[in-house]
Amino acid sequence: MKLQTTKTPSTPAKSKRDKPYLIHAPAQLRALASPARQEIVDALVAAGPCSMAELAAHLGRPPDSLYFHMRTLLKVGLALELDPRKQGRHVAAMYDVPGRPVFLRYAGTPEPAVQTVIASALRLGARDFRNGFKSSYAVLDGPDRTVWGGRVKGWVTPAEVREINTLIAKLFQLVRRGRPGKGRHPQTFTFAYAPVQLNPRAAKSAGPRSPKPQTKPQTKSQATPLTKGDRR
Repeated sequence: MKLQTTKTPSTPAKSKRDKPYLIHAPAQLRALASPARQEIVDALVAAGPCSMAELAAHLGRPPDSLYFHMRTLLKVGLALELDPRKQGRHVAAMYDVPGRPVFLRYAGTPEPAVQTVIASALRLGARDFRNGFKSSYAVLDGPDRTVWGGRVKGWVTPAEVREINTLIAKLFQLVRRGRPGKGRHPQTFTFAYAPVQLNPRAAKSAGPRSPKPQTKPQTKSQATPLTKGDRR
């Protein structure tokens, strides 16, 4: 089945599609509120140009369930329809992303839109984590583990923030560059990394305290009783 779309006169060449693409348009952000569309984009980024049948196989979904979402991605420019390719006795339309890797631009993008897209990604991650235990590739511990989740909190320096960002970028690159093939299995990596917004009063009270001066304890006769108005 070929989607009825309007092609631009000049479909970006492969060299242009291999350059990073920044998501920023409001219509694109609205489209990615759908977990299914995020999955399609992720699969195209990793696997490269696909027919609808190939894309469905990569996602483990029936092709008929993807056409509506593909139309939306084509409309907002997050997917491109390429020249058709012969597959066996049939000629199939091919689809790809406008560039790779695909990034969500935070600066200048409305905060609610970013939060909606990331919330959708985290729901996908939670689903993948649940289903990962049932996968034939599930390894729960050791250096070959494939199922891992958790949360950690700490106080970091600016230099450590830069190191964390470098490591996250390396993880993304390592997972994203994997192509379907013999000896490979699909794997996802989902994360949320953010500073903690503390209540100013709580943060102040949690700071280092100077030791209290040693005072001579009061005797019962010296102690000043609290009246009802003195209680706090």
